[in-house]
Amino acid sequence: MKKFFSAWIFAAAFSTAVCTAKAQTTYSAIQNIENYGWLDQRDQRIIDIVGTNGCNPTSWVNLMVKLQNQYPDVFQTRLVGGTYDEWIQSAINLSGPSYLNTTPAAGTDSGIITSGITSYFRSKGFSDLSVTKYSFPLLLDLYQSALASATIQLLLYPLPGSSNTIGHAVSFGGFNWTDQNNLGYVSENQNATISFVDPQDPLHGSDLSSGAGFATAHAWDGYDGVNRFSIVQYASNDFYIHSAFVVVPELNTFDFFILGSILFLLVIKKTRSRQHCSS
Repeated sequence: MKKFFSAWIFAAAFSTAVCTAKAQTTYSAIQNIENYGWLDQRDQRIIDIVGTNGCNPTSWVNLMVKLQNQYPDVFQTRLVGGTYDEWIQSAINLSGPSYLNTTPAAGTDSGIITSGITSYFRSKGFSDLSVTKYSFPLLLDLYQSALASATIQLLLYPLPGSSNTIGHAVSFGGFNWTDQNNLGYVSENQNATISFVDPQDPLHGSDLSSGAGFATAHAWDGYDGVNRFSIVQYASNDFYIHSAFVVVPELNTFDFFILGSILFLLVIKKTRSRQHCSS
């Protein structure tokens, strides 16, 4: 119990320290790219099963490789294996009806991700892991979660009216922004970027013969008159960040890496409260 409360107090104190740092000019937090997987959704073995719509199970495999590398004493290679061929089979397994139910015609229904990934963790013997969905996370929320090395999948949806009608799933890696005017939110004319492993181009920017590389996208805050939301411009298209799916460990079992999950929850609640009051 003492260990539980110590972890909680540390997480809460860190959240307060980060949240009150809003007066700072630079917001930069990039996770360790060497932890991520580099499974390619365009691998023919994946296409043979789910067509070209395999971004969701593929991005989750790349995130589970991150968990394995970040916490080897806990996971070893039990989540998705330790070789590329094992990652392929894990993505195919994840795409099946027991988990994400990804199909060539419809891709992955976002409504099944939370239960599907939680069920997958349980099937691998990690019943203390679950996934929580946050709708329309803000860039500064993501920045603070990157500081805590949280494990997050982002769903990107085309902006209304866009000629592009296809959404995409990526493995979140970090955020970088200099708030030149100390506005507290990201305007479009500032050079803020979001980093992620793109399953369509997982070696993006990598100088290694093998290993993941972060893609970066121009990012800013949108505003609909009531609430703010996040926009990214990537591959000549504008997307809004529809959802963030955060891996959440139980405190009493995984308190060595609870900080990211608790911090993200606290930040989301704080931000949502601030938005509601300002409206």
